[in-house]
Amino acid sequence: MEQIAEFAPAKINLSLQVTGRRNDGYHLLKSLVVFASVGDRLLFEPASDFSLKVTGPFGGYLVGAADNPEDNLVLKTGRKLQKLLGVDKAATVTLEKNLPVASGIGGGSADAAATLRGLMRLWRIEPDHITDLHDLALQVGADVPVCLQGTCSWMEGVGELVKPGPQLPDLYCVLINPGCPVSTPRIFRTLNGQFSQALPGPGSECSMSDLLGYLNDSGNDLAKPAMQLEPVIIESIRALKDRTGCLFASMSGSGATCYGLYDNRDAAENAAVEIGQTNKEWWVQFATLC
Repeated sequence: MEQIAEFAPAKINLSLQVTGRRNDGYHLLKSLVVFASVGDRLLFEPASDFSLKVTGPFGGYLVGAADNPEDNLVLKTGRKLQKLLGVDKAATVTLEKNLPVASGIGGGSADAAATLRGLMRLWRIEPDHITDLHDLALQVGADVPVCLQGTCSWMEGVGELVKPGPQLPDLYCVLINPGCPVSTPRIFRTLNGQFSQALPGPGSECSMSDLLGYLNDSGNDLAKPAMQLEPVIIESIRALKDRTGCLFASMSGSGATCYGLYDNRDAAENAAVEIGQTNKEWWVQFATLC
């Protein structure tokens, strides 16, 4: 039986500025987004109806999602694509959940984007033939369009504006999640309307110095409210900064996952080992970013 595999990489917000709020309550953002070499994995097999099996180290957090399509973005996305295309095809999906949930690295959105890619491959449909694919992705979630793009991008508006990002240098990273799921709506409520002026980004070819300068100037507007709700985020960033070779450390998205950039692969790999040994209850991963 034919089987299609798709990788769903972690989405990392290197920067995140909250620039305003629309009348409908949705916040406006400007974010430099990259994708990590770690992520979830999905398998798709032809079937007469959709079904979902969840495995992996964080699969237990999605108990019940396999029985209710509205509880899981994979099934929700599959049915929306099926309806958009007007086909009677479906799939049996296995989701290997390697990323922590509610962690600010777009695990659910990455899974939804991988579902779109995987089903189109399984059903032999060219993405260019679906004019409404971007709109469908946005209906599923604000982060799904940029995850569908899957490369360094500027994400603006409420997520509907996705533009190519700069050509970045090699980025060696350590990701930390201290094990505290964070509610995105609660973080935005804590932000309490404190908006930023969007800063111009670096040019199309971006040196490490350019990138670090921009990240230090722009930052993540959600970090401070997240730290107020979960002080362990402060400890996570400190753990990253305290390791040899750290160039920059911050929080991704609405947290609680934090990332550190290091000046070479060995420094990042060593930092991941040291932090993991010191904080065995944390999720700690070395990754490259692109």
